[in-house]
Amino acid sequence: MKRLSLICILMITIAVQAFAVLNVDNTTPLSDHHRVIYELNVYDFTSQGTFAAATQRLPELRTLGIDIIWLMPIHPRGIQGKIGSLGSPYAVRDYTAVNPAHGTLTDLQTFVTTAHSLGMQVWLDWVPNHTALDHAWVTSHPEYYVRSNGVIQHPNNYGDVYQLDYSSTEMKNAMIDAMRYWVNTADIDGFRCDYASSPAIGSTFWTQAITALQTNDRNKTVEFMAEADFTGWDVDQSLYNCGFRYDYAWGYADGIKSVNQGTSCSNLKNAANSLLNVLGNKYANMSRMSYLTNHDDIGNNFSGNYMTQCGDNVPPLTVMYFTFFGMPLLYNGQEIGSTTILNYFNRNTINWSNVNTQIHNTIRALIALKHTLPALADGKASERASTRIINTNNSSVFAFEKTKGDNTVLVVLNLGTSATNVTLSGITAGAYTRVLNSETIATGFTTDAVNLAASPTIRVGAKGYHVYTNGADYTTHHLYVEDCTQWAQFDLYAWGDCEFFGAWPGATSALVVSINGSNYRDYEYTVAQGQTDMTMHLIFHNNVGENKPGDRRQLIDLTQTGDYFISVSDAGYNVTPTGIEPVELDTPSAQNRKLLQNGQLYILHNGLRYSILGLRY
Repeated sequence: MKRLSLICILMITIAVQAFAVLNVDNTTPLSDHHRVIYELNVYDFTSQGTFAAATQRLPELRTLGIDIIWLMPIHPRGIQGKIGSLGSPYAVRDYTAVNPAHGTLTDLQTFVTTAHSLGMQVWLDWVPNHTALDHAWVTSHPEYYVRSNGVIQHPNNYGDVYQLDYSSTEMKNAMIDAMRYWVNTADIDGFRCDYASSPAIGSTFWTQAITALQTNDRNKTVEFMAEADFTGWDVDQSLYNCGFRYDYAWGYADGIKSVNQGTSCSNLKNAANSLLNVLGNKYANMSRMSYLTNHDDIGNNFSGNYMTQCGDNVPPLTVMYFTFFGMPLLYNGQEIGSTTILNYFNRNTINWSNVNTQIHNTIRALIALKHTLPALADGKASERASTRIINTNNSSVFAFEKTKGDNTVLVVLNLGTSATNVTLSGITAGAYTRVLNSETIATGFTTDAVNLAASPTIRVGAKGYHVYTNGADYTTHHLYVEDCTQWAQFDLYAWGDCEFFGAWPGATSALVVSINGSNYRDYEYTVAQGQTDMTMHLIFHNNVGENKPGDRRQLIDLTQTGDYFISVSDAGYNVTPTGIEPVELDTPSAQNRKLLQNGQLYILHNGLRYSILGLRY
């Protein structure tokens, strides 16, 4: 059976119509190779700076399409020698405690549980190279630290931290135990490992830690991302084989940002070619995280940030890093084009009301495309798409295409200060849907169908971008639902292989249409063209709480694509008039299952067949 993920992109063919709408919210990835990660500083994400406040905003991140939340260090920060009003989050005072300014352990657990219920993972930022000057280990285990002439050493002249000694077996075991604590206690899914390439740590520790963490009380696979560019000349090459799933595409990020506010694409081409070269040589068994900014971005802690560095090039460069390769990262407020300088030694609450509409809409669309287009897969060599840089006749225009299976994605970026007609040489010709257009994105998410020759000439706006895709057309279907329940609240949730209508409680409202004299709620869902197999588990429910009286539900499985007319009633639950026999739908079994037959939905129960209203046939 094919896996049907949430796909909300309404792509059309030329024969149907010229324009359609790109629905971008609440998408989920085709696979783990289509994920987006979000770096969240609890202090700055909300005005309260707490886990509880951040938990309330998790549905917004789910709507945006975030798959992984990377929490910057949540531990108590060192006080001795601290920098700024808060101290550094990377000066950890206790590896197994939460910063009381953010709340309690229970608050963190609630945050993680809520994120999981919305389909998102939570990773912790882990700082293994050094501790705060006032970490308990300094007095309880002074042998855990590197010394010179009896004096504990500061790494890299950082005066607020002490260097840990990885020749100590006891220290390494304590570090692994502390990491496992968070998996066991808070159900953490992974770790972003700070300064993973530190020569003081070494690859043998990472092999040990990554292997050891797979044994945990949650029986889960724990993922690891290294804050390191493994391609660096000074990086231990054995790090490739330690079990990290991602490293930083650091050189690539620096390369594309080096265009600053310029108009030449030469640096983009150099960065892209360098990335393709290392992917081909060294990344057969792991992937990379791509980004335009993060907490360490030059300027974020001082007088500017990536917005002041790159100016009007930010939108096309965002398209570049989202689509060329890697798991894209978004940093606190980046999704709205925030210009706040996030100096993490002090509080800098993001102004969420100041939204750059072009950047916001561009990122929303890019997440939907990353989630749903096969050609935008990252991952191991066997999982990712092929990439080809396209020659153009304009030094300000950079173009490339990515192909996986039948799907090709063509990306065209113009760093020039004026609109231009550019000729692309040797693309894959055919029918395409333009799914991202810089000239219209600020006002909405329209798409249009075009035919592209092998060397087409297209017009791209100043500091503009186009994204085209073929071989991934989608068809919209409808669930027409007649509500006969008289429930106080009528909700629809789809689960299992897909979440068509968002995370719990899913769709709480829908357009109402009149068909043959009856009113129906009209729920749209979208499937890939030619796909015939799916499993969509529908729960219609009166959402008054888990397992509470009155939380009545109808559970229905759909196994084919198409339009459905469904009448939902609670007749099978609370009343038993003549001819109707109650059927328990919350616990399907071999004797109590659903089936689709001759276009009608039935329940098989104890060998008998019933309609969804409980009528025996």
